[in-house]
Order: sequence, then structure tokens, then C-alpha cells
Amino acid sequence: MKKTLFIAALAALTACTNTDTFDAAAIENNLKSTYTENFKKAYPDIDLNQSWDFSLKQTSFSLPQTSIAAARTRAAAYTMTKGDAYEIDNGTLTWMKNKLVEKKNNKSLGQPFYMHAPANSFTIVPIFQGEAALIWELHMVVDGVDFKIWEKSEDMWVKKTANDTEWTAVGTLATSNETQNNTIGKAAVKSPTYTFSNLPVGAEMYFYLKVTDDKDANKKHKASIGAEQSSLDHMMLALDDCPAPTNLPEGNEVMIIGCEDLKINSDWDMNDLVFMIYGKPEVPKPVIIQEGDPVLLKKTVRYMIEDLGATDDFDFNDIVLDVSEIRTATPVYTNGVLSSWKEDESQYRQEAVIRHLGGTLPFKLKIGDTQLEEHRGILGADPDEVFAVSGWDINAHNISVQVQQMNNAGVYNNLSFPKAGEAPMIIAVEPTTEWMNERQSVPAAWFYIPGNTEE
Repeated sequence: MKKTLFIAALAALTACTNTDTFDAAAIENNLKSTYTENFKKAYPDIDLNQSWDFSLKQTSFSLPQTSIAAARTRAAAYTMTKGDAYEIDNGTLTWMKNKLVEKKNNKSLGQPFYMHAPANSFTIVPIFQGEAALIWELHMVVDGVDFKIWEKSEDMWVKKTANDTEWTAVGTLATSNETQNNTIGKAAVKSPTYTFSNLPVGAEMYFYLKVTDDKDANKKHKASIGAEQSSLDHMMLALDDCPAPTNLPEGNEVMIIGCEDLKINSDWDMNDLVFMIYGKPEVPKPVIIQEGDPVLLKKTVRYMIEDLGATDDFDFNDIVLDVSEIRTATPVYTNGVLSSWKEDESQYRQEAVIRHLGGTLPFKLKIGDTQLEEHRGILGADPDEVFAVSGWDINAHNISVQVQQMNNAGVYNNLSFPKAGEAPMIIAVEPTTEWMNERQSVPAAWFYIPGNTEE
């Protein structure tokens, strides 16, 4: 009798367990099916048969630095103030044009560099914009903190001739040919000033141009979109022998930085953007990167993840994760000019950073070969947690996440990077892509739309 009761109880327990397992799988499948249908309704013009990898995988250059969280804390104390327009001294422009001759290879006038911040505040002002089809932003990184300073043509004005009484915005000089939006041959130029204060004395700093678009009619420079043309990579020159402008107060030290926006098929005239730095009594001091000096070369993909907490929510901000492969390299010079980077294979590493959480469900991330511990979902948190990982493939996107089912503790939905034909719950984007506000769907323009000629 007891044996019969035991067998019956065991059979009942087994049936219950099988039902629970089936129900969990059924719940997951139903959620994914409903999500897919809702995605199609929300984005009726989107072709599901596409890659969900929108990352460009460009290499960024940086200096070895402290943690992300520490940089964020420091950023609150540093100040960038936009000032009124400054009319560039014509003597300065004449000197610059004679130094950085248009369409001449001027690369030998300098070497890769970073700088040390002075004790005093200093000011940056764009003074010249050359012929360029690319669109870009000027950034400065100081002590690990990244400042976006200026966008191409932003609040930059010219007088076309000496007889002009009105100023014309550089960005409006041409509508069909971006290369004509320049200051070449203009009688006068004025631009906004950007003053930096409260920076730590001696802090390491460098500049880069972030390429955001190619306005060439044939998109012949499309491969450069997303590139960071850095002073660390000899894409800029520091010219410290510039005479002081006559319209600056006495006692200011002056330096000019020339920038190249294109590495592939470049003319290397280093004047696609030229900006001036002035400060009293001094400006940041350049430090040439010598052979043997380490620089970090990083490629990063940002993963934006929906956790299936809701099936009609496409803000892709429940988990925002950056994954990077990081190499340490030193410069190689040929005849005094940077020719290549020598990588130290023993220093290769991968890391992941949880940037943002917009969901409340517990989750477990697996990145390459690395399984992370379970994390709590915290609505609106920006943890910036850094983890060493390994085995991640930047092209295969071998990441996955298990998210606890709503009201079903200990049971998880399984999400992986989507294949073509599947509705995405994970997308790969540029690391500069900002996550959406809660319940604000990502724009359809992020995805491929058949017939869209802008693609």
C-alpha cells in the first residue's frame, strides 16, 4: 500500500514538473510571438529580413586612464562655457594659410600628440574650415572626460568680400555641395569661443574629430563614417609658433591645431578644420607620442536590449551594454612620420560595461565565454559597471541574456542576438548612440526600410 502511494506521488510530482517546464517554454514562445506581431505593427515599413547590426566598428584611440565611474564624477567639476563670436584676426589667418597650404601634404609638420592642461583656463575657437564633404564634431578628452565642443559650420560666419556689411552662415553657402561650405578666400571669419575652466593641472588631454556623415553625392567616403580622427593618431598638428593675434589681450599664449578629417585617400593638407587655443599666461602643452609610448586602440559595440517585460515596448533601453576589444600599441615612425602601430598581443583584452538599465526584471548576461552573475533590474539606473570578458566575437555578436519571467520567479526567457527574419530584441549600434527615454520607441530610421535611398 505504501509503495503504491509513493509511486502515485512520484508520478504526480513528475507530471507537475513537466507541466511547469512546458508552461515556462510556452510563456516564452507566446511572449516572443506577441512581441513580433507588435513590432510589425509599430514598424510596418521595416523589413525583418535584415541584419540587426548597425555598428560601424571603427577604431578609437585613447590614453590609459582611470575608471569610467571616476571620470563621470570628475566631469561634474569641469566647466565648458560657450562665449560670443570672435572675429578671427586676418594676420592669424594669413599665417595659417601659408603654413597649412591647401592641397599640400602638410603631415610632416607635426607628430601624434596629447597635451597637459595648464593651471589657467583656456579658450578654443574654430578659425578655418576647408573643403570637405564629411560632417564631423570636434571633441576634447581631458582626464578621461569627453567634451563635444563644436559641430562643423556651427555658428561660423563669413564675409565673402571686404565690401560686405552682412555676415553669412558658413553652413548656408551651398546647399547641394557640402565642400563649398568653407571659409577659403573669405574676407572675414567669426566663430564662437569655448572656454574650459577648473581642469586639473597637468591632466592628460587630446582631441579628435568624430565623423558623423558623408555628404558626397556618391558617398565615396562612407567608410569613414563613425571614425575618430585623433591627435593621438597623427590626424592633427600642433603649431606653437603662431604669432599672437592683434585683437587678443596682451599676455595670451596662442597655439593652432590643424585637423584632417579623412584617412583613406586623404590629401593630408591638415586644414579641414583649424582651431586656435589661447590662454593667459599659457595654453595646454603638447607631448609628442614617442616610439614605445602606449596608446589604447579600442573597438566597441553597444547592445540595446528589450527584456520582454512588455511586448509593445520598443525603447530598447531595458539593458544597454557596451562590449569592447582593446589593444595596446606603440607608434612606428618612418622618416619622422607615423607609419603604423605595433600591437602588444599580450595586452589584448575584452571588457563589457553595463551602461543603463530601463527594466525591473532580474537578468543574467552571457558575453562570449563569460557568464555574469545575475543582476537586478533597476529602472533608470546608469551603473557603468565594468567586467572583464573573453571569447566575444565582434562580428558574430555571441551575446545572450536570460531575463526572469514576469511573476514567475526562477524561470527565465532566453534572448540572443537576432538572425535576419526575426524581430529584434537585441540590436547592435554605435557606442555613441543615446538610449531612448522610457516607453519612447526607437525611430524607424534606425532600421533598414526598403526603397529608402538614404541607406
